[in-house]
Amino acid sequence: MGAAEDLTSPASRIRAEIAASGPMRFDRFMTLALYGPGGFYEQPPVGPGGDFVTSPHVHPVFGELLARGLRELWGHLGRPDPFRLLEIGGGDGTLARQLLRHLRDLPVTFGAVEASGGARERLRAVAGLEVLDDLPDDPHVVLGHELLDNLPFRLVAGTSEIRVGVEDGRLIRVRTPMPADLAAAAGRDAGSDERAVPTGALELIERLGHILRRGYALFVDYGGETGGGPVHGYRDHRLVEDVLGDPGTADITAGVDLGLLAEAASAHGLRPFPTVSQFQALSALGFAAWMREELSAQGAMLNRGDGMEAVRRWAGRSRASILVDPGHLGRLRWFAMSSRQLPRPSFLTPDGEA
Repeated sequence: MGAAEDLTSPASRIRAEIAASGPMRFDRFMTLALYGPGGFYEQPPVGPGGDFVTSPHVHPVFGELLARGLRELWGHLGRPDPFRLLEIGGGDGTLARQLLRHLRDLPVTFGAVEASGGARERLRAVAGLEVLDDLPDDPHVVLGHELLDNLPFRLVAGTSEIRVGVEDGRLIRVRTPMPADLAAAAGRDAGSDERAVPTGALELIERLGHILRRGYALFVDYGGETGGGPVHGYRDHRLVEDVLGDPGTADITAGVDLGLLAEAASAHGLRPFPTVSQFQALSALGFAAWMREELSAQGAMLNRGDGMEAVRRWAGRSRASILVDPGHLGRLRWFAMSSRQLPRPSFLTPDGEA
C-alpha cells in the first residue's frame, strides 16, 4: 500500500500503528475505530436513518418523563438558579431538544460535551444548548444516555489482556499478559470468558468525583450489577458480531459492569444508588398514566370521526411501548450517583421498596 492509502481509513491507521508498535490495546482500537478521523462517530449514526436508534428517537415521551425526573432532582438540590445541566455524548441533540422543551419554565443552563465533530455541529444548532470542550466545574446534574457502553474499554480473559494484532492482513485477537493496572481496574476475577473492563467509564467516574460537589449524575445504559456483556456492534440496525472485521463502519459496544462503576463511585466520594430497569424508572415517572391519556385521546378522535389522527395516536403508543418492553429498551439500566448529602430520587426505587 502507498503512504497516502495507509492513512485514508481507520482500518489502515490501525494496521499501521500495530505494525509500528505491536498488538494494540482494545481501548486504543476503539478510539481509532469510533472517534478518530473517518471513524464511526465522525457523523452521528443514531436515528431511523442511521445505524441504530435510542429511546429519545423512539418516542418523545422519553424526554418528557425524564424531564419530570430532572424536576425532582432540581427540588432535592434546593431549586438552584441557574440549574446547571450537562449531557455527555449529546449525539444529534434529540434528547437535549426534548429536555429543553419540557424544562423551559425552569432556570436551566444546558451544556453538552461531545467528541464527534459531526455531532458537535448538530448540537450547535440546538437553541439554548452550549457546546463545551470539556466537563465544566460543579454541574448540578450530569446526564449520559447510552454513553458508558461506548467509552473505550479494555478486554480481559482469565489472566490475559486481549489486544488487537494483525495476521495475514486480518485484525485478530491476541492474548498478552495482564498488567497490574488492568488487574486492579478489573476489580474481580475475570474468569475464562472474555470480558470488557470499562476503563473509560471508570476514568469518567473519577472525574465526576472531582467536579460533582453538590449534584447528581444519571446514566441510562446496557449492563448489569455483577458484570457486563459480550463485545458486539451495530450497523444499519443489525447486530455485528465481528467488530474487528471492518473498523470504522460499525458501532463497538459491550454491556457495562455497573457494579464495578458503583464501587468506583464510592471510592471517589460519591453515593451510588441501586440501579433500576428503564421499565421501572419510566413507570415511576408516569408512563402508564401517559398511555391511558393517549388511549383516551385516541377514543375521542374516533368518536368525532378523525380516523387518521386516531391511527397516528395508536402508532405512537405502539412505538412508545418499546421504551418499557423488557425485551427491548425496557431492559436498559438507570444508574445514578450523587454527592453524599443528597437523597435517592423516588424514580430510582427498586421493586419491593416503598
